Amino acid sequence: MANRVSQRVAREMGGGAVKTWSEVIALGKLPGVTDLGQGWPDIPSSMVARTKASDVLLKGGVGPEVKLNQYSPIGGMPDLKEAIVDFNKKRYGRTLDPNKNVIVTSSGTEAIFASVQALCDPGDEVVIFEPFFPWYLPCIRLAGGIPKVVSLEPPQFKIDPAKLRAAFSPKTKLIIFNSPHNPTSHCATAEELELIGSLCIEFDSLALYDEVYETVVFNGGKHLRLSDVDGMADRTLTISSAGKVFNLTGWRIGWMTGPEDLISGCRAICGYTTFSAPTPLQEGIAAALREEPDTFYSNVASEFEGNFNLLAAALTKMGIEVCAADGQIGGYFLVADVSSTGKTDLEFCKWIATEKGVAAVPLTVFYAPKPEGWKCHLVRFAICKKRPTIIEACAKLTAGLTGGGSGSSVAVEAHAVAAGAGADAGAGAGAGAGVGAAVADQSQSQVATPTSPIAHNPHPSEDRPASATPSWWG
Repeated sequence: MANRVSQRVAREMGGGAVKTWSEVIALGKLPGVTDLGQGWPDIPSSMVARTKASDVLLKGGVGPEVKLNQYSPIGGMPDLKEAIVDFNKKRYGRTLDPNKNVIVTSSGTEAIFASVQALCDPGDEVVIFEPFFPWYLPCIRLAGGIPKVVSLEPPQFKIDPAKLRAAFSPKTKLIIFNSPHNPTSHCATAEELELIGSLCIEFDSLALYDEVYETVVFNGGKHLRLSDVDGMADRTLTISSAGKVFNLTGWRIGWMTGPEDLISGCRAICGYTTFSAPTPLQEGIAAALREEPDTFYSNVASEFEGNFNLLAAALTKMGIEVCAADGQIGGYFLVADVSSTGKTDLEFCKWIATEKGVAAVPLTVFYAPKPEGWKCHLVRFAICKKRPTIIEACAKLTAGLTGGGSGSSVAVEAHAVAAGAGADAGAGAGAGAGVGAAVADQSQSQVATPTSPIAHNPHPSEDRPASATPSWWG
C-alpha cells in the first residue's frame, strides 16, 4: 500500500500554515515572552456561564436533571437554541424558529467545516478573501471545492468591486466572508455587503457569513449583517461563537443561523462528526445569553479598542505602519506593516520574540500559497488581552527608544498589579458581574488610553476624550 493516508488529507498535513503556526506557538511560550500571537482573551470570562455550567456538572448527575451530563440532541439543547433566538431578536430584530433556523456546533470552526461540506460538491467554486482565517482553505479543498481567492490590499483591506466580480462565475456555489475581519480588523460596510449580496443573487450563489467577533465593534459602532441585505436572508448561513462572545474560547461552543434547508444539511454533517456539543457548556452559554447585561459586550469592545490604540502608538513609535480602515474596525487583532524594518513577517516575529520579548503572528499563514520568492511584510498582534498585558508589551517594544526604557517597565509593573487586582475582584464578584465589573475596575487603575495615530474613527467630528499618556508616549 503506497499511501496509507488519503491524498486529500495528506495535502493538509504538516508544512505550510501548520508548520508556521507551530513555530509561532513555540515563540509565545519562550520564557518571559508576552504572547500577542494566539487570539485567546486573558480578560475575565462570563461568570454567569461558568456558574451555570459548574452547577450542571456537579448536580446534573442524578434525579430529573441526569440528562444534562449526557448527549444533547443533534443540533443543540432546546434551551440554548431558544436563547440564541432571543439574542438575535434583541440585537438584530430578526425572528428565527429554534427548530428550523438554528444549530449548535462544537465551535465556530466546526460550523465552517460542516457548512462547506454540506453546501459544496466537488468542482464547486468558493470565493474567499485573503488574508483569511487559515482553516477556510483546507475546508474547501477537503470538500473538493475550488477556492477563488480575492485579495484585500493593505492598509485598509477594503473589497475591490472589480476583483470580486471577476471571481464570480456560473460555477460559484459559495462565498465566505468574515466581519469583523480576522486578521485585519476591517468591518464590512453596507456598500460591501450590498455588493456581495447583488453578486450572490446574480450568480445564484450562497453565502457563509462568519461573524464570530460580532460583539467586538469599536467606537460604539454597529455590526452589519449580510443576512439583512435584501434577498440574502434565504441565501446566508451566519456563524457565531460563544467562545468569542463570552471569552470562553476553550469551551468550543458555536452556532449557525439560516434558512431551514441549509441548516438541515449542516445538522447532518455535525451528526456524523461530533454528534453534539458538550451539554453542560451549552447550558452555561444559554444562561449567559439571557442574563449577561449589554455592558458585558460594550466593556469588552471598549477594552480592546483601547488596547488597539495603545499598541498602535507603540508600533508607530518604532517606525512601523499600522494598518487600519478609515471606517469601522473591530475584533481581536491589529495588523502592522513591518517593511520599514527590512524583515519579512516571519523574520520580524522571530526577532521581536527573541529580542523584545513579544510574540506575534506572521500573516503569511493567512494567504493562499504563493510563487517562490513572494514575501510578506504584514504581522498580526492579538489585542484581546487585559490592559496590563498590552502595556507590558508596549513597554518592551519601545524600550530604548525616546520616552521608553527601564522607567517604563517600572510603571508597567505598578499598573499591572493594580489592574490585575481589579480584574480579580471583578471575576469574583459573582454571577452577573464578570467582565463588566472587572474592566470597569481596570479602567480606573491603570494609564488612560491615548488617542490613536490611526484614523479609524467613523465619526471624525466627534472628539475623543482627553486623556493622560503613558511614559513611553514621546
